[in-house]
Amino acid sequence: MSNRKKVVVIGGGTGTFTVLKGLRAHSNLDITAVVTMADDGGSNRVLRDQFGLLPTSGIRQCIVALSEKEGLLRELFSYRYHKGTGISGMTFGNLFMAALSDITGSQKDSIEETCKLLGVRGNIYPVSYENTSLVATYEDGTEVLGEHDIDIASGKTAKQRITNLRAIPKISISEEAKNAIGQADLIVLGPGDLYTNTIANLIVTGVREVIQKSPAKLVFVMNLMSTLGETYNYKASDYLDDLSQYLDPDRPNHILINSDTTLPNDIAKKYASEDSRSVPDNLDDTWHQANIIRTPLISSITPEIQKGDTVSRSLVRHDSDLLASAIVSLLQST
Repeated sequence: MSNRKKVVVIGGGTGTFTVLKGLRAHSNLDITAVVTMADDGGSNRVLRDQFGLLPTSGIRQCIVALSEKEGLLRELFSYRYHKGTGISGMTFGNLFMAALSDITGSQKDSIEETCKLLGVRGNIYPVSYENTSLVATYEDGTEVLGEHDIDIASGKTAKQRITNLRAIPKISISEEAKNAIGQADLIVLGPGDLYTNTIANLIVTGVREVIQKSPAKLVFVMNLMSTLGETYNYKASDYLDDLSQYLDPDRPNHILINSDTTLPNDIAKKYASEDSRSVPDNLDDTWHQANIIRTPLISSITPEIQKGDTVSRSLVRHDSDLLASAIVSLLQST
């Protein structure tokens, strides 16, 4: 019988990639990623509109993060075309999985075969295999349809708070995701865009219920920076107040929050020009009985912007190793 602890990371995007990349180095863990399927911007829009497929960018990032294949193959799956009519901005990995879905006749099989090819250590499951779109309702009653339009924060909604997020049509949790969460020892939620990467999973029918029934402790990784559109001018307590609308009162059990908010001047100025700032820590030592862990978590490496990438990416990110170490320490204490 395996003694490896089961860790389930729920999210999507760069934040989930960062968590998984760090956890991969801990061979005593059984890792599963549960990934949002609501993305509809950039190459994901092409996959949805022209190929009739679920978005795979989040899945692809998880595959790269958990791949044990060092070198060219892993780099190839992250390669983004920056020339060519119709393919500029697309990644090789997304196109590969689209082709494999056609060959195998199943997007589920495509994901499984790609994981085998890249030697993924762990499991990667869509939160649902059903197609849906996000709808955000803002303070003034304005509704915005689509993950991309919610995320890019334009016009009168940019500095408003989201009061409700829902999916149309409603979709249900996949059996694989349900089983993984139900059997977990620790569930990691975040970091990532609060609504379009994190809460987007929690509004899927069955997710909240299986989290509540799971014996696992849940750790929420606090974001480093606030953003227009989703978390403008947010403090740490604002993230948790919003999250509590979609989780039961006794969750999360642990909250990981960065204790070092010092940013290089040039990066701080860039974020300030975008009305973004470091998330102030205004939490008491406990928040609704949750355990607050404060530790330095910021990466010292500024990520390079890929050619052909038209999506705005965060320049301030968590350090994969520091984050993984903090998560493993929590796992050992439970």
